[in-house]
Amino acid sequence: ERKKYKIFKIDNGRIYLDTSEGRYFYIKENLILKNFSKDTKKLKKNTNIIKSGITKFLKKKNFNVISIVSGRDSSNNYYHWLIDVLPRLLILEDFFKKYKFKHLLVPNYEKKYQIESLNCFFEKKDINFINLYNNKYLQFKSITFSSDESSFEFYNFKLLKKLKEKILIHIRKKKIFIRNNFKKIYINRTDANIKKDRYLSNENELILKLKKKGFKSIRLSDYSFFQQALIFNNAKYIIGLHGAGLANILFAKKNTKIVELTNYQWPNLYQKLSKSLKLNYKKILCDKIDKKSNIVVCSTKTVLNKI
Repeated sequence: ERKKYKIFKIDNGRIYLDTSEGRYFYIKENLILKNFSKDTKKLKKNTNIIKSGITKFLKKKNFNVISIVSGRDSSNNYYHWLIDVLPRLLILEDFFKKYKFKHLLVPNYEKKYQIESLNCFFEKKDINFINLYNNKYLQFKSITFSSDESSFEFYNFKLLKKLKEKILIHIRKKKIFIRNNFKKIYINRTDANIKKDRYLSNENELILKLKKKGFKSIRLSDYSFFQQALIFNNAKYIIGLHGAGLANILFAKKNTKIVELTNYQWPNLYQKLSKSLKLNYKKILCDKIDKKSNIVVCSTKTVLNKI
């Protein structure tokens, strides 16, 4: 909470995004700046940046840019976008005003939630969004960015609260609403790819049991970014399987009850996030169907006893 972020600038700086592994590297004069890059400890001889070389991908831009590239897989992962990327705009907003930056480097700018959320900060459309995911390797006259703490270990309550308030104010200003005011919600995964994504094998059974307890089963992909924020802000009880959608607990009110269905092999980031946001968190450990799969089964009896 008392963290004082640092602001850095790299003259003639470069940034490379390894899209195959979802990590990025800040580079100065062909040297990877390890303290600012992501996952440099895992660099191996067969890593793209070392194995193939990347000079042929380089595109040079003769202007200054602010970068909010942060967090692993932030170009395609909703959790990292919301918790790692967007808060950088608040840390760097004084630089935007003072130096009148016109260019913003973002991990990606194609997904609907990315475009919608950035509207909270730049309604006048006078910012040039540069998509690192599409360009891969870029050099700028200078790159300004903030220090990056690992999201799995550290959450800044004041920063996240400020982000939450900014987005909710934007929702009220634009008069965005949702017809149903759900108080008890279960975040279902009926749109998950069973072969690739986390999936609850006995979900239909659990949904029927929870419905009798007054819970509404919802699929987040049916709602816009702002509607999801409203749903979580209105809810008093939230149950869901470990996944990026639970990052929306950012918008929940203090003391909202959160029940996460998870497995011991998955990171406890939502427990830490709940603690920093002063939410009432509980976890239920589920059993994996097999070690290689992300399919799990959770006892409906255990879930019902927990609530």
